[in-house]
Amino acid sequence: METPDALSAIFTRRSIRKFSPRPVEGRMQETLLRAAFAAPSAEDAQTRRIIVITDRDTLDSLPALHPSATPAREAPLAILICCDTSTAPQTLFWPQDCAAATQNIMLAARAMGLGSLWCGIHPVEAREQAFISAFSLPGMVRPVSLILIGYPLQDFFDEQRWNPKLVFLNRWGHPFEPSGPTE
Repeated sequence: METPDALSAIFTRRSIRKFSPRPVEGRMQETLLRAAFAAPSAEDAQTRRIIVITDRDTLDSLPALHPSATPAREAPLAILICCDTSTAPQTLFWPQDCAAATQNIMLAARAMGLGSLWCGIHPVEAREQAFISAFSLPGMVRPVSLILIGYPLQDFFDEQRWNPKLVFLNRWGHPFEPSGPTE
């Protein structure tokens, strides 16, 4: 089990589309789920609901529901992040809460040497309806994202995406210059 530091996990996380058929152990699955629930939740509403998918036939059917889910045919695990819109207090920020849970799962996966692929569902209504039907979601539960997870057959690497031209200081158009004590 890998355990890179947090920044290494962030900088080397990649969208993985080739997976080994090796199953992800139950203990690792629980760690991924704990990471999801460690994500922030507006007003502590805890609206997210999760379906863990390990059944091979179900994994093989995911590409019919989502155009980016073809790698599910190789992945041993998928996690469907949903929102229970009947939860009180209800918040307008449930998409952000579910996105934070999705990102936490992906970073935890990377830290454990697993690869992941985020397949967005919400706000594409046709995708939402396909997942609602396929997973028998009750009317108040909305699917938000699907994460494919497994042992990667691709390498992790640090791709430099930092672009200071896209960052401004204090107002739009003012170039960012790091400030603080100089050594």
